[in-house]
Amino acid sequence: MRSRGIALRLSLALSLVFSPFPFSLFSFPLAFGAHPFLTDDTGTQGAGNWQLELQAERGTLNSTADAGAGPVEQQRRVTLFTPVLTYGVLENLDVALSLNHVRQRVKESGMVTEDDSGMADSTLELKWRFYEADGLSLALKPGLLLPTGDENGGLGTGKPSWGINFIATYEAKPWTFSGNVAYNYVRYKLPQDAADNRDDIWRISGGLAYSVTDDLRLVGEAGVRTNSSRNDPYLPGSNGQFAMLGAIYSPTDKIDLDVGFRKSLNDAELDWTILIGATFRW
Repeated sequence: MRSRGIALRLSLALSLVFSPFPFSLFSFPLAFGAHPFLTDDTGTQGAGNWQLELQAERGTLNSTADAGAGPVEQQRRVTLFTPVLTYGVLENLDVALSLNHVRQRVKESGMVTEDDSGMADSTLELKWRFYEADGLSLALKPGLLLPTGDENGGLGTGKPSWGINFIATYEAKPWTFSGNVAYNYVRYKLPQDAADNRDDIWRISGGLAYSVTDDLRLVGEAGVRTNSSRNDPYLPGSNGQFAMLGAIYSPTDKIDLDVGFRKSLNDAELDWTILIGATFRW
């Protein structure tokens, strides 16, 4: 289960974010929104308002490991496209639908061993901001992982799963800080997937944004998350550690354009991921 593990891992990362997705990465009335963060904030759209996030990621792994027949050099290229549509049900309550398309290409010793693409699993989420005072706000974001990807092609889990994210945001202009503790319980249709992947997936992360001007923010984050694969020799370890630096440019109060660079801090993450996105509100 080599490339299948990475497809599931990235699909689960999206659900952990609960759209941050990007975004959660990920803007909202508060300082920053999803993309290019994995760390979500407590901002909501407001009753009757819509938001569309268009997010793309390109990740790379170059790793050498011995899977049983001697050392093999593997190269993975994973591309994700994720549109997220959010609607403000109440001033402090959003509902969001995220669709994910993934392409994964794997080379071993210079030869292509897999080149697959298609729709991955999707997410349906609620965000409820239940507290705000003196610059501090708290929110809960429960969600469902919907089995829209082909589990036989390594693009999905084959069963619905669930998760929840606890979010805290603190504003002290020009700074904004957010922290997440996210948990997903993941179910797998195929017995081999269940054996090869963990079902308890955690993420703990923190992000910050600094407003350089009214239309430009510099952003960064760091975190740790469960490695969904139990036995991938090319991504060893039970927990992945990552850091991200990026920027968000807002030419109007209805549009955000963002770019980010996520780097692995240990062997259980992709070496690097380039993140780009555009957000539209109406």
